[in-house]
Amino acid sequence: MPPVFHVINLFSAMLSIVSVLSEDPGLLVNAVRNIAVVSDRVVVATDCTSCESCLYQFDHTLSQQLAATSVNGSRTECLGSAPRQTTTGQKPVYNMLLLVYNDTVLNCWVKDNCFCNERKLNHSENIISTTPNLLTNNTNLSAAGIVFTADLYTYLIIAAFTKNITDLHPISIKTRIDTGFITEDRGSYVQLATAAVLLFVDAFSWERIFFFPYFSPEEDKTKIISAMYRKGPKLQLLHLVHLFCDSDIQRGKILSSFNFTRSGGLFWAGIFSSQSQVMSPDKTALCIYNLTDMKQEKTNCIAEDFFDADNDCNPSAQKPHVISPINRGPTLTHGNLSAVFAVEVQNKMVFFLGTGDGQVLKVTLDSEWNANCPEILFQFDKDTAVFRTIKADPVNSAYIYVAAENKIKRIKVANCEVFNTYKECLSAKDPHCGWCHSQKRCTLNAECYPSDVPGNWNGISDDRGNYLDFNVVPIGDRQLRITAMSSTAKNTMWNCMVQNMGTNVTLCNVVAEKNSMKCSCQFSTNGLSDNDQLAIELTNGNGTVSDVLQLKKCRQLQNRCMECIQSGCLWCTTNAMCSSPLAPCKEYGEKANCTTLHLTTPAPPKPTANQANVTIKSISSDRIPYVGKNISITGENLRSLSRVVLFGTSSCPPQNIEISEIINDTHAVLSLPKGRKEVKSICFNSGENICSGRKTINYISLPSCSNISPNTAWQRGGRSITITGNNLDFVNSLTVSNTLHQWRPIPLRPGNISQCSFLAPPFAAPTQWLNISMKVEDTFISCGSLKYLENPSFTSFAVLNDVDTEIELRIKKTKDDLAIQRQEMQIQIYYLKMIYDCILDNITQNLEGSTVFCKAKKYSAVKIDVSKMKVNVTLGHFTTILETPGFSRMYILLLLLLIPILVVIIAACLVNKRKSKEMSNKLSEQLEQLECDVIEEIRNGFAELQMDKLDVTVESVGTIPFLDYKHFALRTLLPEMAESKNDFTEKLYETIPSPFRNRTVDENEHLLLLRKLFEKKRFLVHLIHTLEHQSNFSVKDRCLFASFLTISFQSNLLYLTELLEVLIKDLMDQSSNKHPKLMLRRTESVVEKLLTNWMSTCLYGYLREFSGEPLYLLVCMLNQRIHKGPIDAITCKALYTLNEDSLLWQMNAKFNSLDLNVYFPNDSEEKATESIKVTVLDCDTVGQAKEKIKQAFFHKKGYNWGSPLHDTCLVLHHGQLQKQLSDIDDTSVVLENGIIKLNTLKHYKIEDGVTIKVTVQKNCDVQDLENSSKYCHLVLPSSQGMEEVEGEESKGKHKFKVKELYLTKLLSTKVAIHSTVEKLFRSIWTIPANKPPIAVKYFFDFLDSQAENKKIADPDVLHIWKTNSLPLRFWVNILKNPQFVFDLKKTNLLESCLSVIAQAFMDSFSISEQQLGKSSPTNKLLYAKDIAMFKEEVKNYYKGIRDAPPVSSSELNEFLTTESKKHKNEFKEDVALLELYKYIERYHQAVLGMLEKEAGFEDEQKQLLHIKALMEDKKKCMWN
Repeated sequence: MPPVFHVINLFSAMLSIVSVLSEDPGLLVNAVRNIAVVSDRVVVATDCTSCESCLYQFDHTLSQQLAATSVNGSRTECLGSAPRQTTTGQKPVYNMLLLVYNDTVLNCWVKDNCFCNERKLNHSENIISTTPNLLTNNTNLSAAGIVFTADLYTYLIIAAFTKNITDLHPISIKTRIDTGFITEDRGSYVQLATAAVLLFVDAFSWERIFFFPYFSPEEDKTKIISAMYRKGPKLQLLHLVHLFCDSDIQRGKILSSFNFTRSGGLFWAGIFSSQSQVMSPDKTALCIYNLTDMKQEKTNCIAEDFFDADNDCNPSAQKPHVISPINRGPTLTHGNLSAVFAVEVQNKMVFFLGTGDGQVLKVTLDSEWNANCPEILFQFDKDTAVFRTIKADPVNSAYIYVAAENKIKRIKVANCEVFNTYKECLSAKDPHCGWCHSQKRCTLNAECYPSDVPGNWNGISDDRGNYLDFNVVPIGDRQLRITAMSSTAKNTMWNCMVQNMGTNVTLCNVVAEKNSMKCSCQFSTNGLSDNDQLAIELTNGNGTVSDVLQLKKCRQLQNRCMECIQSGCLWCTTNAMCSSPLAPCKEYGEKANCTTLHLTTPAPPKPTANQANVTIKSISSDRIPYVGKNISITGENLRSLSRVVLFGTSSCPPQNIEISEIINDTHAVLSLPKGRKEVKSICFNSGENICSGRKTINYISLPSCSNISPNTAWQRGGRSITITGNNLDFVNSLTVSNTLHQWRPIPLRPGNISQCSFLAPPFAAPTQWLNISMKVEDTFISCGSLKYLENPSFTSFAVLNDVDTEIELRIKKTKDDLAIQRQEMQIQIYYLKMIYDCILDNITQNLEGSTVFCKAKKYSAVKIDVSKMKVNVTLGHFTTILETPGFSRMYILLLLLLIPILVVIIAACLVNKRKSKEMSNKLSEQLEQLECDVIEEIRNGFAELQMDKLDVTVESVGTIPFLDYKHFALRTLLPEMAESKNDFTEKLYETIPSPFRNRTVDENEHLLLLRKLFEKKRFLVHLIHTLEHQSNFSVKDRCLFASFLTISFQSNLLYLTELLEVLIKDLMDQSSNKHPKLMLRRTESVVEKLLTNWMSTCLYGYLREFSGEPLYLLVCMLNQRIHKGPIDAITCKALYTLNEDSLLWQMNAKFNSLDLNVYFPNDSEEKATESIKVTVLDCDTVGQAKEKIKQAFFHKKGYNWGSPLHDTCLVLHHGQLQKQLSDIDDTSVVLENGIIKLNTLKHYKIEDGVTIKVTVQKNCDVQDLENSSKYCHLVLPSSQGMEEVEGEESKGKHKFKVKELYLTKLLSTKVAIHSTVEKLFRSIWTIPANKPPIAVKYFFDFLDSQAENKKIADPDVLHIWKTNSLPLRFWVNILKNPQFVFDLKKTNLLESCLSVIAQAFMDSFSISEQQLGKSSPTNKLLYAKDIAMFKEEVKNYYKGIRDAPPVSSSELNEFLTTESKKHKNEFKEDVALLELYKYIERYHQAVLGMLEKEAGFEDEQKQLLHIKALMEDKKKCMWN
């Protein structure tokens, strides 16, 4: 696999671009022409090239609301997202002007003529008025205008070039009337005074003065004219000034315009461009002008382009008034700017610039109006130019609107999220970004909540934004000097200290000179490595500022100059790399190096007398991908080439270019580095800003693929595949890979910018997709997939014509998806020793396949013998040869095969007829028997439902065997450990002496520190989130962590509750944006298990007092009902159950009850005592009989029989004979397949009233029968399913069993226990004394408040949250696991019945209606009629909790404190703490990484390292 096999998109990690989008770009029908923004609406006009242009209206989030065409308001033409092509013969419609005012949209269109429509803002499909001929119909010209109100009238002042049109004027004021806009008298417009074309770019107003920037392509000049409205209406021209934005080149074209006010003055920014077609790094420029003086009365002659009625002056006699931009030159130059927008933030001017290749750049100006190096904020696809107009979101200032081609996008103004720490956030110097203290992250001001807390958000201009700024430089031999300064430093006395965090060794501790702004600290590097972390601390009388120097971080900061130096690393200027100060480079720079040339590049070599001037003649390529590339240069004296520098955007630092190889005096190779997309200039032997030679190079996008044709290939390969796209001439090679990540390089054929091709390689496995990737330098780019299919199959050929010297063939091919073309196929005819090329004539398709026709020229007119002819078909690397089979041979083969086939068919028919008759007779007998069986079973089931005593009674519950809290908690918190009786669980009990008890405080110091660390809630929350982000922190680990946490704070439930609140809120933040109804549904996080544990802890007392007795009664009744009928000892299925899956329906034998007289031995000697009457079934195994005898003994005596079952023997007394009973003995029945049938009481022919004696004998019966495949009981193996039924009456009859006949047993069991189920349910959802449990009321109110904060109005969400929190998370767990509450054994049968009851319980809390039918599961149907009543009771239960008085803080604190005291000494919390620490130990690096990344964890980091050291010492002591 290649060393760097990854797929990137445009501007990937190399440029550190993070998309800051709120949604995907809105796709419109055609290209954007104008954008207008007002109130909370965005209006966009596009060019529709079909018949009408389109007008779109969006809300401020760019959700489309309305769409209409330019004339009739139809929406049809404006729907869709694919750009449309101009229909032949139709003239496109262009939008020339778009203005919004007073909830009205004015839009002007040009087709054959010009017309302007007015529409209502929210009803753009309705046209209010239409004004014709306001503008010229020349679409190559432009227009600009403003609608304003004065003297109770609405006016439109408009500027447009109007040469040779007498009734139109270049600048005029139009008065609005009901039917549109009209021109008033002569004074409301000005006349044109020049023959040159004038293109107006923009129109804006300031203090009732109107400004119109424009340029003349013919004169190559840029100007701006101002005018004033006078009552009448009258138009008075004020000033005309020339705009100077030149440097080395003349820029006489304005591409974009934006005006803004600052400090009471008017400023205007424009994007200026040279009209030259030659690309250069400074072809376009941003120039900013102060236009404040243009509001004064006019002082110059403005008749240069317009007739000035107020001043008859001669413009040729006066020098033009020229104004220069701020700082006397361009603020920034760039190779391809297209748009500008600006905003003032924290007293800083921020500019957003669009480029011609689809980038949106962000530039911040300092107080001297100097620009920083632009940040790439966003990138459009396909390098389409950003539209000239950028607008701000009128509702949310955090967003702006940008457009490109047929896309409009709402993007965020800053990418603050990339800054992870306080220092990174503020040192980035982005005016939009600041540190939000409440959220502990870098945000926009508007995103920081709560916003009303002073000082919660600190930006770069805020005095509270204090951080430590430091730099590190090597001095002398193995010495470092760290210079530190507070970012808001005042003249004060500073003390600085540097400490090794790993060893706690102080490296230096000094006091700065008095009134110094800085503090320097010098120390030796002996013993230090790149893995060390150095704590830097600056203190004075007012406080402390600290930071951490992470030496290993230097390796991660390549291509990030400023961040490298700010992190304490060295920026090596020779190779533009970041290096650790422990391994310093020879030449490195300071922070200014990142923005200025003379420090970033080494000094030029001093010229010598023999050194010749370098001359550059050519470079191998003037366009390269932005990832960099090697290029070759030719010239003269290239051996003297010593320094090459790359210049781009003027405010960005230049880059040094590595001279890879100087081949000779005329040829050399340069390694161009990575860079941003733009036009750059290569300067050769630069020094003192002088170049011996300069060449222009264009950094552009990586190649992209738009189509692969064809996209299929055959298995053998060799098919020519063509890739179309952009910049494909950059591709070095191609690779293909399959789903198993097996890859192989493939050679690339020569291509061009838009196309390249290759031959598909052979692949062994067909019907799979292969991924195609393009390799550009060290980068791999995904380019779609190629599907491999089976090789084509050619079945036969036939000769159609064989006339004279020409032969015509028809070749048949089976159907496939290869879509083979004529030019791909080569056909040759082999005849005797001659080869004829058959030229393809046509390929036709049909349902069965395709037919190929070809013609070949023969060497003679002799006809060809088809039987001796072969046809060779070649497709790429695939070749097949077709032959004509011999006819006589084929007929013989068919005849030989036909005879045995006929014999076999006749024999089969005779045998089948006989078998059919036998089967028919047998089937008739079986159907007759089945009918009898079905009738009998239905009658028996009906009779049982009507006559059987269905009410199960429990004679005496007696003392309920409740578990104490310690065992209850252990089984609910750690169920797996509790069931396995792990030694670890015993260590948790306080009754076991603590291994730490008799030790000194010092010996337990690590435990005290660990508890203090866990008692820091913010640390614990971040720790939990960090662990959950680890891929191997499994669900089991999460549950164990939550349980150990619960045990650790049994004595501090108040803290545990506060922690639970924080984690629940975090979980809501993760879930509410996606699927809030799924929250708390599963146990996949620590907080969900923690909630289960918290509910169990808080509701234990309530459970014992109100629901314990009904639950125990239900368990007893279920056990009694289950054992009323037969139970299969192997499959654990019973006749009486609630669960269809555990229903015993396959048994053949009937069963009867037997009363046994059982005698037990005396305690002192084996002498029989009085007998106990025990009721059993004759189908019970001996082992089942033992169980029932043992249970009867317990009910009679009140205590358990002392011996285990496997040591208990049953002896049958029949007269003088005695026989020991066993599940398996010599008399056991062995079935045909070797399976042994267990002995039942019927097997021993035990009758009612017999005497059984219980004896004790070691290992009397030790077989493990449950789920054994060697034995069977009532359910016979499938091979024995037709065994004859026992008994004389049924002799010779077979028993057929149908499961559905026994479903009445489920119903009878349900009816028998129903009253107890209802009692249990109502004990749960009845509120005693109208006062719900404090824990429940508190948590439900907490959920209500969180839903209100999250603005969740759906009541179903709240209901689901509450149901998932209490019934699902606590009560269902108790219902399904009574052994958590009582000292009893839960059998599989009991568990299956309880699961049905638990399902009915949860269905009662469901808000969705159950859609049940005849085919629904019986588990659902059993309680279907009861669920509706239960739901009403649940609704009242939730309402009662909601209406109950809220729990006050004091009540909650008192309750939690009381519960904590109850459980204070139940567990050894230190043991659980050590278990929690094991997870920190396992993920130590991740936890430390979190502490380093998050601000404010410096103390916790030190504590954790100290605890680790103590723990390691403990381990050493244990071994010693």
